[in-house]
Amino acid sequence: MDTATAQATPLMTGADYRESLRRYQPRVFVDGRRVDSVADERAFQPGINALALTYDFAHEARYAPIMTALQHTSGKRVNRLTHINTSAGDLLNKLEAVRLICQETGCAQRYLTQDALNAIGQVSARIDDAHGRPAGQGEATGRYLDYLHRVQDQDLTLGVAMTDAKGDRSKRPHQQANRDSYLHIVERNVVQNGQRGIVISGAKAIVTAAPYVHELLVMPGRNMTE
Repeated sequence: MDTATAQATPLMTGADYRESLRRYQPRVFVDGRRVDSVADERAFQPGINALALTYDFAHEARYAPIMTALQHTSGKRVNRLTHINTSAGDLLNKLEAVRLICQETGCAQRYLTQDALNAIGQVSARIDDAHGRPAGQGEATGRYLDYLHRVQDQDLTLGVAMTDAKGDRSKRPHQQANRDSYLHIVERNVVQNGQRGIVISGAKAIVTAAPYVHELLVMPGRNMTE
C-alpha cells in the first residue's frame, strides 16, 4: 500500500503538540516551585522545541518519506517515531529520521517512543508464542495493538520510564527496605471504565522528557524474578 492509498491519520503539528500539553495537568516542580503550565515553562523549552520538530517535519513534503511510515497493522500513515519496524528499510529510515532531527536540535528524544513500542511488540509476540497462541492473534498481541493504534491515532509522545532507583544494589527488588526503590504492583484487578487493571507504585529515574510527554511507558530495568 502506498501513500496515495493509505488511510489518512491526522498528525499533529508542533503547535498542536504544545496545545495538547496545555490540556494535561501533570504535577511538576522545577527548582522547588510548582509549574503552572508545562508548555509555557521556560526551563522546558529546549526539549519541547525538539519534540515539536518531530511533528512539524512530518508535514514537510521533503521530509515526509522519512518522517512518516505506513503502519501495516492498521493501514494508516503515522509518524515515523510511533511506527513499528518490519524491514531493514524501516530501520534505516528510522536512523535517518533521528539524524535529521538531531542535526537541528542535538537530541531527537522522541526516538525512544519508537524503541519502546517496538520492544513491547516483540515481547507481546513472545508471550503469545510461549502460550501456544497463533502468531499475531494472541491475547497479548491484541492488547498491545489496541494500545499501539491509540498512540498512533492520537500521535502521542511517550516517555520511557525504565531506570529504577534501585536502593540497596546488593539486594533483589523484593528484598528492599523501601519497596518503592523499584516499581511494583500494589493492587490487581482494579476496575475502571469497565476494564480490569493494576495499580503500581515506585520511583523511576532519568526520564528526561517526563514533564512534557503525553504518557509514560513503564518498562523493567532488569530481569525480574517472580
